[in-house]
Amino acid sequence: MEYIMEAANIVKNNKTLLKSNILVKNNKVHYMKEGAITSSRSMRMDISPYVLTPGHVMIVDNLEQMPFLSFKQYITENYLKKGCTTLLSLITIQREQDLIPALKKAKTTLLNSPIDYYFSVRIPLEKLTSSFVRQCRRHKIPAVFLQIQDDSELSTIPWGWIKDSLYQFPITFLPCWQNLSTSKKKMKKKKEWNAIMKEERLIHSIHCPQAGKPLDLELLMKFGIYPTKGDLRVGGELDYNLYLSPEGHIIETIENLDYDSHIPEVTVHKGTIIKVGEDVLFRPGFGNECTVTMPGHFLLSEKV
Repeated sequence: MEYIMEAANIVKNNKTLLKSNILVKNNKVHYMKEGAITSSRSMRMDISPYVLTPGHVMIVDNLEQMPFLSFKQYITENYLKKGCTTLLSLITIQREQDLIPALKKAKTTLLNSPIDYYFSVRIPLEKLTSSFVRQCRRHKIPAVFLQIQDDSELSTIPWGWIKDSLYQFPITFLPCWQNLSTSKKKMKKKKEWNAIMKEERLIHSIHCPQAGKPLDLELLMKFGIYPTKGDLRVGGELDYNLYLSPEGHIIETIENLDYDSHIPEVTVHKGTIIKVGEDVLFRPGFGNECTVTMPGHFLLSEKV
């Protein structure tokens, strides 16, 4: 099928507004340009009243024990209705030996996913080892979330060895601050974390993103999910959201777009409409497992 989306108000990098026309062929972005696209045979859609964003990538936490009906309701209410077109499934384990069994369970659950998905893992800081990192690299896991407690000693982790284990697959490390007694203690830990990560030149974040919230562009780049997901580009899959603009104030809407209060009117995943208004289409198994080729490939060195 071929059609043209005319006068699209596209959000780029979560803040920039780009006006463009989009030619769609075979459920992919075939061509984009500011001026008119001439094609006598293509159906045309005027989407100027809307704000268009790429489909959201969101973290989903611990799905491996969830039965199908609960899974369907949970994904529909907390993800599909919010414009999510890609999941980053976060698996929690307590030790290295648990990774493979937990990953198998998560993959079994997500065979029913209606949208595409990646995997990440969460483990206590004290259990972070070179062999664990090598396992993550082998299974193309781009992000490791580290549970950091009040008494966790960041300096005792062999970060140099960890870095050596990341050859050609620079995993991103994210801190999950847990049970820190005071805000002063938390601030001290954050400063220590940031200093170690920068000294070892490890890709990292200072904050732990929340489940069910759109991941920002910088994290998507660090994980290596961008530009495959989280972007509208020529040759890319057609994943996008259309947001209604209150009273037609497009620019004001862009500057104040809050994904918690703004719910997309239309969501499209791989060229198929999965949400219109309150109606959501849940297609079990339509989503595919995705893998990252090279985390951080599009990051500038100073951004790590």
